[in-house]
Amino acid sequence: MKKKLFPQLWMYFVAITFLLMVIVLTVFVCLLFLINHFHLLSPERDDHLFPFYFIIFLSLVIGAVLSIFVGKRILQPIGDLRQAMSKVAKGDFSMQLEEKHQIEDVAELYHDFNVMVEELSSIETLRNDFVSTVSHEFKTPLATIKGYVQLLQNEASESERQIYLERMLDGTQQLTHLTDNILKLSKLENQGIGLDFQIFRLDEQIREVILFLQPKWEQLNLTLDLTLPRTEYYGNEEFLYQVWLNLMDNAIKYSQKNGSIHIHLTNDALGPTITICDEGIGMTKAVTDRIFDKFYQSDTSRKTYGNGLGLALTKQIILLHHGTIQVKSTPEQGSSFKLFLPNDPKNS
Repeated sequence: MKKKLFPQLWMYFVAITFLLMVIVLTVFVCLLFLINHFHLLSPERDDHLFPFYFIIFLSLVIGAVLSIFVGKRILQPIGDLRQAMSKVAKGDFSMQLEEKHQIEDVAELYHDFNVMVEELSSIETLRNDFVSTVSHEFKTPLATIKGYVQLLQNEASESERQIYLERMLDGTQQLTHLTDNILKLSKLENQGIGLDFQIFRLDEQIREVILFLQPKWEQLNLTLDLTLPRTEYYGNEEFLYQVWLNLMDNAIKYSQKNGSIHIHLTNDALGPTITICDEGIGMTKAVTDRIFDKFYQSDTSRKTYGNGLGLALTKQIILLHHGTIQVKSTPEQGSSFKLFLPNDPKNS
C-alpha cells in the first residue's frame, strides 16, 4: 500500500508552517523587487504607501486561507471527537466515528475511540444484566421466605408448619448457593494466581461427587456408565470438585427419567481427559455458544433451578488449570462435555 504524503498529524503542522514561511518569503521578495524596480516607495508619488497596504492585505488573505485549511483538516476532527466524547459521557454508547481519514493519527484516534465505546457499551450491558439478574435471583427466594413466614404467623397444623419450614430452608439454600458462586467466581478472577495446588486422586474425587448426588440420580432411575481408572493429578482439589459437581448436577437435572449418564476418564502423557455425556433434552447451537457466559440461562422462564453461574465458574476453573472444555449437544438427544487437564500447565 502506497504511503500517504503526510500521514501523521505533526507532519501536517510542520508542512503548513514551512509552506507559510516559503509563501511569505516569496511574496515579500517579489514585492521588494517590484518596489525597487518601479521606485514605488518614492516620496514624490501620491500612492507611495500602497505597497504596504497591499502587503498587509495579502498577508491577511494568506493567513485566512491557511487558517481555514488547518481548521478543516486538523482542528475539525478534534472538535468532532470532543462532541462524540461529550455524548458518550452522557450515556450514549451507540456513538461511532468514521475511521477513514487521510491523517493516519486521526484515523487511529477514531479507531481507538470506537473500540473504547464498544467496550463501554458491553460493560454497561453486562452491568445492567448483572443487576437485573442478581436482583431477580435474590428477590424470588426472599419473596418465598417472606410468604411462608407470614403463613407461619397464622394458625396452621403441625404438618403444614413443617412444609413451610422446609420450603423456607430451600429458599435460604438457594440464596446461599448464589452468593457462594458469586464469591467463588470473584476469587478465581481476582486471586486465581494464588491457588493452592497439590496431588490428589482425580478418579476418587469424581466418585465422591457421584455418591454425593446419588439421591438425585436415583430419583430419576438413571443408569451410570463409568470408566474411572486410577489417576493422580496435580491441581486445586477444592475447585476441581466444584467442576465435577456442576457438570454432574446439570447432567442429572436435564436427563430424562430412566436415561443414562456416561462418565469416562482417560489418561495419557499429556494429561487426563474427562467426558461427561447425558441423554437429556440437549441444547441448540445458540445456547451452546453462550452457555459459559455469566448469568446466562437458556430457560428464561426459570422453571429449572439455577442462577447461570455454574458453568461460568467451571470454565474459569479449567482455564486456571490451563485446560480446555468443549461442549457438543443436539436437541432431544443429549449433551457431551469434554475436559482436558494438562499435567504440565506451564507447557500446555
